[in-house]
Amino acid sequence: MSHKTILYIAPAFPVGGAEKFLILLANALVKEVRSQIVVSLSTDNKAQNELNKEIRFRAFPRTSRFDFAPLRSLRKLIRAEKPDIIFCLNFFSFFLTRLVISGLKQKPFVIISYHTTIPKNKKENNLNKLYVSLLNKKDLIITVSENQANYTATKYHIPSRLFKTIHNGIDINKWRLAGDYCDKIKLRNQYGIPENVAVIIMTAAFRPEKNHVGAIKSLQLLHSVYNQKAYLLFVGEGMLLEQCRGVAEKTGMVEFIKFAGLQSDVRPFYWASNLFTLCSTSVETFSIAALEAMACGLPVVLTNIGGASEMISEGLNGFLCEPDVTDIARKWSKALQFDFSAESIHDFVSKNFSAEKMVGEYTQTLHLEEQE
Repeated sequence: MSHKTILYIAPAFPVGGAEKFLILLANALVKEVRSQIVVSLSTDNKAQNELNKEIRFRAFPRTSRFDFAPLRSLRKLIRAEKPDIIFCLNFFSFFLTRLVISGLKQKPFVIISYHTTIPKNKKENNLNKLYVSLLNKKDLIITVSENQANYTATKYHIPSRLFKTIHNGIDINKWRLAGDYCDKIKLRNQYGIPENVAVIIMTAAFRPEKNHVGAIKSLQLLHSVYNQKAYLLFVGEGMLLEQCRGVAEKTGMVEFIKFAGLQSDVRPFYWASNLFTLCSTSVETFSIAALEAMACGLPVVLTNIGGASEMISEGLNGFLCEPDVTDIARKWSKALQFDFSAESIHDFVSKNFSAEKMVGEYTQTLHLEEQE
């Protein structure tokens, strides 16, 4: 066991892919390190209950993006705890960390765990330029895909030596193939979905970059052009939920689109579906939701951004598409007619993207195998 203390800093702690990753990693390291503390700079902390009870959680909420008042509390915490490693979730957390530790005698190992690829807009791109200007040669950027590392290094002129790629991993014991205990028909009946139709599932927060509207329009094309009357099952919540309900009605697809809301256990929804999809236009980097769906036996159709090409072996576990409705609909049609093996898809994820593999790489990177 290492005697190191790790301090994780997150802009917020909602139920999302980056937060799922952090929870999985921190929970796995409970017996490997002396102490772990997770700090959120928001009041949106729905995911905190998933943390192991031995991991301390602190919230120092901001009233705006550049409200620096909570930084005093964070600086006080760092002085008291003297963390060996500060683990920043994305570059904004790194930016605040640099401000907080400036002038302190202690020099912790600073890591940026980066979970974004293409910035959402010009403003975010310009902010990233500001953030990366504070990097020094002892910092480490851990990306979750090689594509992401190459893109980020080139776009922001960051030396490649500051990067290390560790793919996301998932708990294979939890995310598994459906057994006899799975009542697929009961769940479909609950949402008014016939037993013998194809179901395409998308689990994602209703945010612009996730492109739910594009998914709805792609379903319309799947029906009209390919004559495949599949259903689209949305799992999640978010700011654009009501807008998407309106688009479903305007396109005449409301009968074929089901909104399941946020679910504490999404596995039964995967087991009741035929295909998983993400239609993202930006940000998406190495989707944990896609890994979970594949571990449950589902083939996937993902837009070819971030690390999607590093988790897809076309014909084995799914297909890549461009982020436009025509290509999305075409690849959905192709996937729904393809003879995939649920067992082969699960085995692919188990071999390449298990939590054990991921945690082992982080243990080596953080030098937690060393005794102090």
